[in-house]
Amino acid sequence: MSVGLYRYNGDMEDRNSELTLSENIATQEFYDEYWEAAIHELGIILIRDGSKIYFHQLEAAVVELKRLSEWAKEHLNGSELDYMTGRIENLLDILPSAFISESTILYMF
Repeated sequence: MSVGLYRYNGDMEDRNSELTLSENIATQEFYDEYWEAAIHELGIILIRDGSKIYFHQLEAAVVELKRLSEWAKEHLNGSELDYMTGRIENLLDILPSAFISESTILYMF
């Protein structure tokens, strides 16, 4: 299993809604061990498993990602550091364009 960022072309609960964005964030094991530690320590609200991110929260989400990156640089090294910062950089790149309109909702799970 893994944690990812997803976008649908309608309500996620609607059976007719199609997945239009699927971006891997981390394996479940890596997320549980490293991302959860950072999220808890930093008090992260948006960038976490089970969250919804709305267009008006984009700036706050970017700030949280940057804080997570700094945490990783302080607490991780080697392949763990490369993996987490690489996933964060990817999210920073795609997040602004992931919002097709102001009504778009992004889901993390």
